[in-house]
Amino acid sequence: MKYNSDILRQLHKELKETLREVVRVCEEAKIPYFIQGGTAIGAHFFDDIVPWDDDIDLGMTRENYERFLREAPALLNDDYLLQEFTTEPHTPFYFAKVRKRGTRFVESEWVGLPIAEGIYIDIFPYDLIPDDEGMARKQRAKVGFLINCFMAKSVWLWRWLGKPNNGVVFRKSFISCLAIRLFSSLHTKEQIYNRLHRELTRYNTSSASRYNIVRMPKDMISVEAIRNLEPRKFGDMMVMAPSNLESYLRSHYGDIQKWLPEDKRLNHAPEILSFSQPLQSIESANISVVIPLYNKEAEIERALRSVIEECLAVGEIIVINDGSTDGSKEIVERFIAEHPDKNIRLINQANRGVSAARNRGIEEAKGEYIALLDGDDWWTTNYIAEVCRMMEYYPDADAYSTAFDIVSDKKRTRAAVPATEGYISPAAEALRSRYPIIPSTATLRRSMVLECGGFPEGMRIGEDQWLWARMMLRGAKFAFSPMSLVRYSRTASNRSAAIYRSEQSKHTIAELYDPKGDATLNEYIARVGIGKAITQSVRGGTEDAKKAIRDFGYTKRSKRQLLRLKTLNLLPKALRPAVNTLYSGLAWIIKGRGL
Repeated sequence: MKYNSDILRQLHKELKETLREVVRVCEEAKIPYFIQGGTAIGAHFFDDIVPWDDDIDLGMTRENYERFLREAPALLNDDYLLQEFTTEPHTPFYFAKVRKRGTRFVESEWVGLPIAEGIYIDIFPYDLIPDDEGMARKQRAKVGFLINCFMAKSVWLWRWLGKPNNGVVFRKSFISCLAIRLFSSLHTKEQIYNRLHRELTRYNTSSASRYNIVRMPKDMISVEAIRNLEPRKFGDMMVMAPSNLESYLRSHYGDIQKWLPEDKRLNHAPEILSFSQPLQSIESANISVVIPLYNKEAEIERALRSVIEECLAVGEIIVINDGSTDGSKEIVERFIAEHPDKNIRLINQANRGVSAARNRGIEEAKGEYIALLDGDDWWTTNYIAEVCRMMEYYPDADAYSTAFDIVSDKKRTRAAVPATEGYISPAAEALRSRYPIIPSTATLRRSMVLECGGFPEGMRIGEDQWLWARMMLRGAKFAFSPMSLVRYSRTASNRSAAIYRSEQSKHTIAELYDPKGDATLNEYIARVGIGKAITQSVRGGTEDAKKAIRDFGYTKRSKRQLLRLKTLNLLPKALRPAVNTLYSGLAWIIKGRGL
């Protein structure tokens, strides 16, 4: 994850406040500690936290760690809490964290666990390891297995199959997952914890010369370096570090460097992040959120809550109630009353369709940028922050968007999107079956949208793609982030694409075609038009589909879809939905995408 500068500045502030409190407790209780890992790198090169880092790591020898667990809960300020298995049995972590109350920092792996979620610093117990490398490897293997079993008691194990997870960086095979599953099912979490503790401390009465957190083969600190801790500057405070810090860092990281390429600046990439005080930047204050609303009483509060929980607050939220006949309006009114400081406006109008609702919100907006969000969908807490970061990197873009996940029957699937960040062509990406922008991922420059005439009112299917094409025709620039920060609900109620009524619009997809224009854009227009016509045909719009077959017969890159349209349109109307559902279901399974 790349952080917006305002977010990172505030996160560093909260982290160092937490560190200051832990150092105070350690000094008061006379408990030795030392900085390690990335925190030690920061102290060595920057006299502070590494500029792109998002956590702080401390180490303690086992004896001091056990003292900290006993004494810290009573000594910590009320704004902080100690999280460790003996104090919070649901935690998936075998080590300790000190978390700041009133904040949230939750990586995607741990979302939904019934544990404290505050911004934290990690505190690792260091144990002696045997000098014999064979014995050390054997111990490390046992510890790694037990740590995985311990975490598997808290989270769904099979998500780690074939890929690394946040707690242990090694990829897991089917066999290893099966072994972990079997062992963890036969033992309680407390039994696994006790067994892990025995294995970690196995050599603590030996005359070994090195300390380690055991699961990390290179994280070696000599006994001498820990016996002779040295003060190091860290921001505006002093912290304790192993003596000969550079030697420790080189043994751990090899050829350490002060500045790393951006692709190697790793961090914890939280899915949920919020601070003790609301935060707003110049960029986020200039964003107006527009939410069209029509009969979304089951989903609208979730969408609104996701906006007000953004870690960077927007300037305003505009809800356009497009003639809802259920309880949606009342839910929004109650939500506004409960959050009077969030600058939420509800505008009611007769039902005119989603394009008219969006256009009304864009007209009413005061911000330079419009962040669109459908009432079915929701953002993670970092969406606005990521948009603002992209504004710093790509200031001349007219549209910003991020990757998204598709939620369907409680299953979450990552949508097919570009793999890299930067300027993109939505047309070229769509022809590769990738979807870099949909309404709920889009933040648009208001002036560009108005220049294009807004969304095509009366158009019920493909109105967003019509606007993207219109913007591309006018030379708009699109910037994309591969961070998945939006949740698109495929099964939400009242999805416009699931409903077909004859359109009453002066605009068409076909009007965008320019025989002398860009070939890629023309192919994109054809793909949009054919996809729309398939929906129309399935819903009984035979004549609309026939017209699309004529209008987009020029395509060279969507011939398979054109053939699908022609085939569907030849079938009796009663058979078309079943045949199309079968085709779409097979495509969903084969491609694993969901669009």
